[in-house]
Amino acid sequence: MRTGLVQQDVRDDFDRARRRAARAKMAGWLLGRPASRNRLAVLGEAAGGPGRRLQYERAGPAGEAMVPISQVVGTVEPTRYFDRQFRPTSDDVRERFQRIAAEVRSGRGMDPVELYRCSGSYYVLDGRHRIAVARALGQRSVCALVTEVRLNNPVPPVRHQDRPNPRGHVPDPSPR
Repeated sequence: MRTGLVQQDVRDDFDRARRRAARAKMAGWLLGRPASRNRLAVLGEAAGGPGRRLQYERAGPAGEAMVPISQVVGTVEPTRYFDRQFRPTSDDVRERFQRIAAEVRSGRGMDPVELYRCSGSYYVLDGRHRIAVARALGQRSVCALVTEVRLNNPVPPVRHQDRPNPRGHVPDPSPR
């Protein structure tokens, strides 16, 4: 949807993305889903559990690559300005979003984003607004400087004494 007027088009881009975020939030509420389900993932948080983040370390050198936007699933640091699809959830990011969108629509493009790759997924170190604009404009991939990382100290699954083990046996509570 283009009017040919860059400033009007970028305002429309932001408003459209913001409405989509609001609709997704409303749909989640109507379907009884927790609000946290629509929150943008944070590197190490999923494996560590809600509110717990695992540490990570660099596992390889950085390199430039074209990354499919569908594989960018979260950020390195938490943010409240974007939902899990990188749609803006606040008008606080309007000015920056529109500036980046105007550069892209004018043919200047955008600088590469910085991503961490962990277990086949990508997390944004620098460039959340650029990812949001790229998604809003329907781009399928983005130029990125990618650094491979791995999580430290993965949390093993907890086995409780009162629960059956995977074979269905309940442990004997009596001491030996």
